[in-house]
Amino acid sequence: MANRKKTKKPRKPQHHLPKVGTPADDAYRQRRSREDVLDFGLGNHRGGPLTWVIAAVVVVALVAGVIGLIVLT
Repeated sequence: MANRKKTKKPRKPQHHLPKVGTPADDAYRQRRSREDVLDFGLGNHRGGPLTWVIAAVVVVALVAGVIGLIVLT
């Protein structure tokens, strides 16, 4: 059995947040809010298969709605 003290996993680097009210904090908050607006809560997986499936479903729903409105009027 391995000795746990010798086989310790390395720690991840810590990313400390800037102090509140500083210019660095303002820049950090602005950058993160822009990332949140562009991300739409899908995570950092840009261009993945799930994104393409969701986009295709939205496009099909929009096209079906437009065709439905044209037929009904």
